Amino acid sequence: MGLGKTIQAIGIANYFKDDWPLLVITPSSVRYMWLEAFHMWLPSLNSQEITVIGSSKEHIPNDKVIIMSYDLLTKMQDSIEKRKFKMAIMDECHFLKNPKSARTKAAFSILKNINRIIMLSGTPALSRPIELYSQLSILRRRDFFSYVEYGMRYCNGKKAPWGWDFHGSSNMEELQILLEEIVMIRRLKSEVIKQLPAKYRQMIVLDPSLVPAKKILKTMAGQLKESTLKGMEWRGVLLQYFHETGDVKLKAVCEYVLDLLESDRKFVCFAHHQNVLNGICEAVEKKKIDYIRIDGSVNAEHRKRLCDKFQLQDTCRVAILSITAANCGITLTAASLVIFAELFWNPGILTQAEDRVHRIGQEDCVVVQYLVAKGTADDEIWPLVQRKLDNLNKAGLSKDTFMNADTVVQENSLQPRLEDFWNELNTSLDISELDDNFDVPEKRLKLDS
Repeated sequence: MGLGKTIQAIGIANYFKDDWPLLVITPSSVRYMWLEAFHMWLPSLNSQEITVIGSSKEHIPNDKVIIMSYDLLTKMQDSIEKRKFKMAIMDECHFLKNPKSARTKAAFSILKNINRIIMLSGTPALSRPIELYSQLSILRRRDFFSYVEYGMRYCNGKKAPWGWDFHGSSNMEELQILLEEIVMIRRLKSEVIKQLPAKYRQMIVLDPSLVPAKKILKTMAGQLKESTLKGMEWRGVLLQYFHETGDVKLKAVCEYVLDLLESDRKFVCFAHHQNVLNGICEAVEKKKIDYIRIDGSVNAEHRKRLCDKFQLQDTCRVAILSITAANCGITLTAASLVIFAELFWNPGILTQAEDRVHRIGQEDCVVVQYLVAKGTADDEIWPLVQRKLDNLNKAGLSKDTFMNADTVVQENSLQPRLEDFWNELNTSLDISELDDNFDVPEKRLKLDS
C-alpha cells in the first residue's frame, strides 16, 4: 500500500484507451476513491464519462469507465457481460483467492472475454500459494496449469480422505520465477523507499450510499450559517454537528475497516466519539479479529500492556484508539497504516496521533488515510486543518503538510467562523480536558441524549 498501484493502473489503462470501455472492480469501500483518482490523474476524461455503480438495481450506462464492487459481480453478471467490456482493472485481486466462491466464478465468466486485465494487490496470497491459483488462471487462462497440477507442483499436494490437500508449499523459487517472468510486476518498499515520503497522506472519500443523508445535518449546517445564533447556542449546534457527522459516517467507516481486514496487515484506527469507537470495535469483534482499544478510560499500566500486545503479537491486527486520549506517549510501530475514522480541528493533535506509528523503530513508509464524507462537517474541518497546518509551516513551526491530499470543497464555507471558535476553544481548554464524547467541562453540553 502506498507504492502507486492506482496511478500506475490508470496510466496503463489510459495507454490502451482504444480498448475501452474499462471496467474497474474494487472493494465497495473504495469505489469513490477510484472515482477521485480518475479525476486527479486523468483530467482529460470528462466526469460524465465515468460512472460508479452502487446497486444491482442500477443500469450500466454506455460510459467509458464503469466502477463497481466485487459484491455486484454475481448480482449483475449478465448485465456486465452484455456490456462487452474490453479492459478491466481488478483492485485488491486477492478477493478472488477462493476459486469455489460465487464471486470468483462470476469473475471468471466476465473476464474470459476481456483481452486486457490488470490485477492489483499488495498481498495477492495472504497465507499460502494455492490462493494465487484463481488469479493466475484468470490472467493465463489459455496456457496455465490445471488446479490439481498447480497444487501438486507448488502446494505440496497430498491425497487426503476427502480429496486433495493443497495447504502446503513446494518449488517456491520456481514459482517466483514464473510469476516475475510472466505475469507480475512487484514493487518493494525497499526498492523505492528513497522515492517515497516517510509519511504519505491520503484523503479517502467514503461511499455516499453508506452515508445516510440525515436531515439534521442539513438543518444544522443551515443554522450555523445564520447570523442569529450567538455564543453558547452556536457552539452547541456546532458540537452536535460534529457528533452527528461521526454517527452518519459509522456504517461506511466499518465497511472500510472490514475491507482492510481482508489482508493480513496490521493497522491503527483513530476516532473521537465513543459511539464511533464502539461501532468499530463491534465490527472487528464480529469478524473474530483480535484488537486493542485505548480511550480515556484506560489507565497507564493497562495502556502499556495493550501496546505491548499490539507490538509483539502477530494475531493482534488492529489498534482502535481515541484521538484525544492516545495521541501521545505510546509506540505502535508494528503497523505502518493509520486511518482516521473522524477528523479533528487541531492539526497538531492529528500529527501527534500519526506519529504513534511514524517514529523511531518504524522501518516502512507510513500511509495515513483520512476517511471523509461529503455533505457533513468534514467538508469544513478538512480544509480548515489543511490551512492551519500550512500557516504553521510558513511560520517555521511545523514541517508537516496536508496539502498533498485532496480537499473536499464546500460552498458557503463556515471556515472563518469555525476557525475563530476553534481558536477560542484552544486557548480556553487544555486538550486533555476533552473526553471521547467531546463533553466540554465547565460549559457542559452533553451530546448523547
